[in-house]
Amino acid sequence: MKHFELTNELQERASLYAAEIDELQAVMALTALSVPPAMPPAGVKDRLMEQARSASPRKRRMPVFRRRWLELITRSVAIAAIVVVLFTVRGNNALRRLNDVLMNRISQLEAQVELQRTLFATLTSPEVRVVTLGGQGANARARGRIFWDQARRRWLVYVRDLPRVPDTTIYQLWFVPKTGNPVSAGTFNTEADGSKQLNIDLQEGLTDLKAAAVTTEPAPGLTQPSGAFALMSE
Repeated sequence: MKHFELTNELQERASLYAAEIDELQAVMALTALSVPPAMPPAGVKDRLMEQARSASPRKRRMPVFRRRWLELITRSVAIAAIVVVLFTVRGNNALRRLNDVLMNRISQLEAQVELQRTLFATLTSPEVRVVTLGGQGANARARGRIFWDQARRRWLVYVRDLPRVPDTTIYQLWFVPKTGNPVSAGTFNTEADGSKQLNIDLQEGLTDLKAAAVTTEPAPGLTQPSGAFALMSE
């Protein structure tokens, strides 16, 4: 019985509260239409925005350990890419240097092959005249040979066992005509083993050979012989 009475009382109060709320809403509506507009106090908007930001859900932050691992992996990949690029560039530079070395070596070999062909053609030409040189004085053991290609006006000279001279001195080869003064055919110094090979183009008009000789002269050579004979044609 008491429970039933309490329920009825609550229902009545609820009805009264509902009616009172309706009246208050009506009064507020009339008030809103009759009161002149007014700006809200300063700072209200800022406080509301701050509250909204505080209440808004934040992005979930990645754990520090996982973030550091991702950064480390990213940096490692970038470093690896840079290393690959550097090795590629260095590899290309090394290949270019190797290519330059090989091309230079090929050029040298081609020049040597061409020289050997020229020498072979000179030695086997029927127009080649052979002049033998014998050692003189202190160089009695020295010897040499001149292969004279008269058609091409070229001397191919081989010297053996002729001691090397100091830098202030030079060996000078002479073409001695039957008439007139000797003509210089070039200067040289021998290798450490006393050998030398020369390929000399003669001046025009040197056809009438009386003798060929090698003298020792002050470097870099003279226009006429003045020193001792080292080699003389036989």
